Amino acid sequence: MNIRPESGEAVLQATALVPFMMLRLTGSYLHLKREAKRARRTFYHELMATGMSPREAGHLADEYASAVSLRNLLRAIVG
Repeated sequence: MNIRPESGEAVLQATALVPFMMLRLTGSYLHLKREAKRARRTFYHELMATGMSPREAGHLADEYASAVSLRNLLRAIVG
């Protein structure tokens, strides 16, 4: 496929791919969130098994899972 930038075809093709890319990105992010939730739950139960208080274990588990927040991810990307 021979695409010339001056013809505008490249812009049209890139624009056509944006919805697909957004769908894939959203799916990947939701999968990451689901895995983080599962990891948080496992981490919490492990902390409880070592004898930590439920309040402290919950706080640490929340901090552990907060690394996968959209706000933190955007901050890391933007700088």
